[in-house]
Amino acid sequence: MGNEIVLDEILELDGESFRLPLIKMGDKYIHVAEKMAYEPLLDEPLPHGMTHLVYISDDFDRDVARAIDSGAVALREPADIKAEFGERRVAFLRAPSGWIFEIIEIKRNLVPEV
Repeated sequence: MGNEIVLDEILELDGESFRLPLIKMGDKYIHVAEKMAYEPLLDEPLPHGMTHLVYISDDFDRDVARAIDSGAVALREPADIKAEFGERRVAFLRAPSGWIFEIIEIKRNLVPEV
């Protein structure tokens, strides 16, 4: 169908390794992971399939505070991460409905153009 693997890398966070293939599907990207970086912090294993949404932020601290003020709960402290995709500041949160989402600030983008 024309999908292309643009990155297949290992992310190190909190002493664990997480494999994160990045696939370009049309004009969108999808990360496919065997285990999510926040999964060890949850009380239950994640189901197979879609696990969370990612919001790209222009004002990371404001957006994280806004999410928490709206009832979201942080799964962990925000973290600065580096991998083949570049550098990001990330926060993993759980909405009152139970849905998990991530807010990211892209500090340096190295995702290849395809």
